Amino acid sequence: MARTLDFLLGRRAKGPCDRYADAFALFNGLKAEEADAIRCLYHKTSGSIYQLGKASKLAEEDIEELICDCITIGLQKIQSGAFVFQGHSPATFVVEVAKKRVQNFKRKQVRHSTEELSADMEQHEEEEYGSLESVELLETILHQLDPNCQKLIRLKYLEERRDKDVIAEKHTQYTTVDALKNHRSRCLKKLTELAMAFRQKQV
Repeated sequence: MARTLDFLLGRRAKGPCDRYADAFALFNGLKAEEADAIRCLYHKTSGSIYQLGKASKLAEEDIEELICDCITIGLQKIQSGAFVFQGHSPATFVVEVAKKRVQNFKRKQVRHSTEELSADMEQHEEEEYGSLESVELLETILHQLDPNCQKLIRLKYLEERRDKDVIAEKHTQYTTVDALKNHRSRCLKKLTELAMAFRQKQV
């Protein structure tokens, strides 16, 4: 792990992701702490994290630090076994870590003001998702839900698929966006309850 930042701050190799055609290959490369795998992770995530930082008005040096921190966290989780491969890319996990960190930064800036929930169900769902302590907690709690709920939450929040695309590509049994949203909303309620119970045990 001591070499991690050196890899991240080094010049990008030509085609850093050539050896990692799929998420599983990238996961295994990161688990072995291969230099090219870490560069590939940087290549896949740095642009998205940079945009998140810019949208939140972070300084350039803070954005660079955010990128390195989130990639390092991802590597640590993989190597410790806290993050296990379940079909989605390690790059997605790293970007989710960055989103959570940026949200925390924004919360500190805005004092402790609460936003009203929109009547829009999708915004309500995202508020519930955002109330979870961290992406790591999400990964832990997610396993306690039934497989259908796990799939609905992963498609929406980890893979960032649009509902209409999920329906069109028949990733679930639902045939309308409303039906999918209704069931996912119930899944999110269960997820939030499990997260609250988990936090109570930690106190």
